[in-house]
Amino acid sequence: METALVAASIAALASTVGAVVSWFGAFQARRTVIRHHAWERFTWALRQQPHDRAYDISIAVLRNLATVSWWPKPDRRLAYRALRRRERAAADAEPPQGPTAGQEADS
Repeated sequence: METALVAASIAALASTVGAVVSWFGAFQARRTVIRHHAWERFTWALRQQPHDRAYDISIAVLRNLATVSWWPKPDRRLAYRALRRRERAAADAEPPQGPTAGQEADS
């Protein structure tokens, strides 16, 4: 009788451990798929050039990736730095405001 009880306890423990390991494996696999998809979005956004029609969308993608909580912090910082670099490049490309060289301001 004792042997059957011990065997049943071991079997219950083994099935519980198996369920926990299986759940953790599924959880990690899901995180891997999500992170891979995010990296695909990130690299797509970086490939877009200012003359491309999808450039504005790429900025929105970078902004989203820089702020989502489920992406790892180092990856979010990388997206934020890429976004800041794009915004700086856009600001540098804009013509200066005010009168141009050789023109006087109207008084």
